[in-house]
Amino acid sequence: MSEQVQMDVLAYGSRMIHWAPLGKLLFTFSLLILALVSDNIFVPIITFCIGLGLMAYSTNFRLPSIIGLAILEAILIMTIGCGMVSILGDPSEPAVLLSGTSELLWIDIHITANSFNHAWLIMFRAVAGVTLMLSFASSTPIPHIAYALSQLKIPKEVIEIVVLVYRYAFLLLERAEVMWNAAKCRLGFNGARRSMSTTAGILVNVFITSLEIAERSQPALESRNYVGSFPIYRMPNKVGLYWAMVTAMVCTALYIFGYFAPSPNMAAIILGAV
Repeated sequence: MSEQVQMDVLAYGSRMIHWAPLGKLLFTFSLLILALVSDNIFVPIITFCIGLGLMAYSTNFRLPSIIGLAILEAILIMTIGCGMVSILGDPSEPAVLLSGTSELLWIDIHITANSFNHAWLIMFRAVAGVTLMLSFASSTPIPHIAYALSQLKIPKEVIEIVVLVYRYAFLLLERAEVMWNAAKCRLGFNGARRSMSTTAGILVNVFITSLEIAERSQPALESRNYVGSFPIYRMPNKVGLYWAMVTAMVCTALYIFGYFAPSPNMAAIILGAV
């Protein structure tokens, strides 16, 4: 079963399939925006917990393997980025772990309490965003997403691009996975230099493949009377006033909590710094 079919089966079998797609979209983006604007670490932590709870209720964390691999890669990128933020502290502030004499790739390491706390804030924001978006994507089929966007008066050309990118991105992922396994079987990753050369070749081939798929797909869509949208045979539920009320209540409660509650000092908790 292809990754796209797995995601479609997962979305149509979700316990949240009957929820209004526009309501889920507004709830998800409201929490995302709140997690980004709040400086209290507790807010993205709570948002992350809400996303995990929605994923558990929706699909019991059943995700395709390629999505799990993408999540692990995203966590690795976020960890590296937040690590760079933590070591690039203000030199005028006292270091809490390493002094400015330490270096990493010609970069002076200066970890301060503010940089360490800011790195954790960014990390929790990113993880919260991933879990929330996955809870939305795993419970909402792509035709329902297009329907929600049309209710927001998004131009139909933009909606068409979103739908087509979603449909054909999985084809590129599957082609890249085939190339990766073929190169691995031929010892294409034996050594750092060969690994870099093999990875570059795979990326080039994926780009060329994307152009070939686009050339073949346009006549195929036209021959099937594609008019810019995929039909929905069973219309989803419409958004009601209760969605706005629930979203406003949750966001207001989180904002008030983040405004009055003291943000945890991760440097003191983990490093023991004052």
